[in-house]
Amino acid sequence: MTLTMIRFGDIRPILDSVARSGVSVEQLPSLRSFLDASDGIEDSAKLTITDYFRIQRDIALAFDDLTAQLSDRKLTYKTGHFVVSQLQNAPNLHGAIVSLVEHFNMMHGDAYNSVRLTEDRVSFVVDDSSFPYRFRDNERLVQFIGDCLMIKVHCLLDSLSNGIASKALRRIRLQRKRTAPAELQNAFWSVPIDYDHPTYEAIYDFDIACRPFDVPDRLDLTTDGLFARVIAYLEQSDPSRQSQSMTTRTLDVIEHDWVTQSDVAEQLGISVATHRRRLREEGVSFRDLIVKTRLVRAESMLRKGYTISQITGELEYSDIRAFNRAFKRWKGLTPAEYAKHAQAGK
Repeated sequence: MTLTMIRFGDIRPILDSVARSGVSVEQLPSLRSFLDASDGIEDSAKLTITDYFRIQRDIALAFDDLTAQLSDRKLTYKTGHFVVSQLQNAPNLHGAIVSLVEHFNMMHGDAYNSVRLTEDRVSFVVDDSSFPYRFRDNERLVQFIGDCLMIKVHCLLDSLSNGIASKALRRIRLQRKRTAPAELQNAFWSVPIDYDHPTYEAIYDFDIACRPFDVPDRLDLTTDGLFARVIAYLEQSDPSRQSQSMTTRTLDVIEHDWVTQSDVAEQLGISVATHRRRLREEGVSFRDLIVKTRLVRAESMLRKGYTISQITGELEYSDIRAFNRAFKRWKGLTPAEYAKHAQAGK
């Protein structure tokens, strides 16, 4: 599988909207590596679909919004936790599809999703013709968002079903035309694609979809965990994965709630010694990345109104003074000062 490449210009309207809502795009961790490499990001710059989901995750964290500012109707993280947690009760892929459809509709407050059954197929169907997209007047962007939604749904189903979804997938239907610009042509799918369709559909073999499966024991059900699962799945499926920096790959695993170096190295398929050496070659340490991840989460929690005491406990700092010192080194402001500025900007 080859991951789709997109132009940065295709998602610039999303980032412009984020900036207008009061969040500095330069502070999104997923964009820092691009910005550090140049004075800015040209519209012609290429991103992978994995990069796009990293950006989505950062926006979702910044706004505490499951839709990552793509919808005019904000959803909360606890809602996302509820939806994903229901999948744990699904006995098979068919059940997971039904559960996801039902709870997505409950979450969004309308029947945008449905299940289509034929004699030998079961389909996850998305009809977003009336969905409250923030960018409804930008057809190109809306169709790209729809493409990415289908990738996210399939990645989630496949990771939770231990690969059964990929074995069962038979066809994909997308709304855009086959003649869409090359950067929107989707190299993710390894099955036939029907273009110019009125709805989005992921079509699975019914018999395979009815095979029982066990949900993985270690499952992060937060929305952050959902994005991390999709990103990790894409990274593992990308034949060019080895070209990613060890720092980026490590941060992705840490975001998936693996916080010891031995666990992270195991997830990356390398020894602890090799992991330590590769990070050192890139000028960072594992501890640096753990600290960075905790402080980025602290920023998000402060913007959401958590108290300093709550954050200190949640992020497992030894005491409030230790958290205050670490945060001030990171942002140049105390947590209280940062929270005051964040609240004033809303």
